[in-house]
Amino acid sequence: MAETLVIEWDRDRLIAVAGSTSGSSVQIRASVTVDREDGAFTANELGEMLKTALSSADISATEAIVVFPRHQVTFNRVELPNLSDDEIPDMVRMQAATRLTVPVDSVELDFVPLPVAPGSETREVLLVTLPQKHVDDVRKAMAVAGLELSGIRVSSFGIAAAVVHAGLLSKKVDNQAVEAVISLGSDSIEMIFMTGHSVAFSHGGASWSSLEGVEQAARAEVSRARLAAAEDIGKYAVHRLTVIGSPDVSVRVPDSITKRLNDAEIVRIDPEGTFFNGNLAEGLVPSDVLAAAGAIANSQKVSVDSVDLVNPRQSPEKKDYRRLKTILIAGFATLLLAGGWKWRTDKVTALTREATALAGEAEDMKGAYKLGKNDLLLDERLTEWTDRDISWLDELKKIQEIMGSTERVFIRKFKFSLRKGDYVASLDAEGYAKSPRDVEDLMRVLTDAGYEVAPNPIQPNPRDPSYPTELILEVSIPTPKKELAKKQKKA
Repeated sequence: MAETLVIEWDRDRLIAVAGSTSGSSVQIRASVTVDREDGAFTANELGEMLKTALSSADISATEAIVVFPRHQVTFNRVELPNLSDDEIPDMVRMQAATRLTVPVDSVELDFVPLPVAPGSETREVLLVTLPQKHVDDVRKAMAVAGLELSGIRVSSFGIAAAVVHAGLLSKKVDNQAVEAVISLGSDSIEMIFMTGHSVAFSHGGASWSSLEGVEQAARAEVSRARLAAAEDIGKYAVHRLTVIGSPDVSVRVPDSITKRLNDAEIVRIDPEGTFFNGNLAEGLVPSDVLAAAGAIANSQKVSVDSVDLVNPRQSPEKKDYRRLKTILIAGFATLLLAGGWKWRTDKVTALTREATALAGEAEDMKGAYKLGKNDLLLDERLTEWTDRDISWLDELKKIQEIMGSTERVFIRKFKFSLRKGDYVASLDAEGYAKSPRDVEDLMRVLTDAGYEVAPNPIQPNPRDPSYPTELILEVSIPTPKKELAKKQKKA
């Protein structure tokens, strides 16, 4: 198996790991660290340091995957209509414009679809964003180091991939029963909730200064992650907690910690030997390279859906059927001409042979007239059908452009559904605003744009002092005037 280079890109240091998969684990051939001194170096300086470090470790790769730690990225769980996979990327980007507190153009984003419950009318995705500046710095440093950037991943998915690759998690999906994983690194703790082989939620926190502080740090992280998960993914129950870390560290996480996690079964695992083998650079503990090892495993055989912040999921290009339609029309016309010429030749020959064939020809012409009339009717119906082809995504893009991007309004949920009568669809939105005036302004611009907005009362929001006003929108999207006029004319 070809060797893969993965670089974990933290503020304090870079961890470069070169290796390949070997059965259910990863064989690490070489590893090296680069001290960043809390981000003190420029991208060019960091690139030179990385180039020197890789050379000293005999790592001669030409491309690399970069992994960012959980605390440097933002996670958002987004609910969507139950669309096809092809339609989701555009919808997610529009949702991001309303969910993020910064402009969409200032971040790189990607998402992973979450398992869909049977019979559900909606589906959810896990949206991950990273500031564009971090990506630009990585590209500059990688270029100086002589490396091509083949992907940007996130530690949560790397840790999950390492656990799945080792065969420690069941693939069975239960949206309410989850498995929790805690990775105990030398300078951070990361907790991940998984449904089957999908990352449903993750949370990162600070580590400890001495072994005596492991228990307190772990309890604090479990408490924070548990509360944040309940708000993010709703009702859930943890049935097993896997604690990953060196034996002298993981043993300090007591069994009683699971009382905060439904009294789940607790399992302690030493990552070295279980997830990977190989020599680690000085100053590294096995958990420090767990995310990198998982990224190596997942790049060579995908076991966990992961984000890639420089190669995000994209909607397929819309097919243009206009050229095909032109070709079909031309072909049909050619067939008609060829058929007509043959028909004329045959009839002229028949007329010269027998005058009585005129009666049969007349009957044939009547049949051809009926067929032509049916063809015209079919063409009219096909034209009406193509004119009625309305894209929901295009409608949502119009609404998003009308609403604009502002920090005054925060929309957390969209619901899109069909409507009968003189409407294309309806759109319900829920969120928060800085003031009632912001809600009224948003309702006004939508009304001015031709949409029908239900006059819902504006209520206070006591849960968030930054956004003290609730936003509830019920927007009806009317049928386009051209199509409505056709319908009225037919009626």
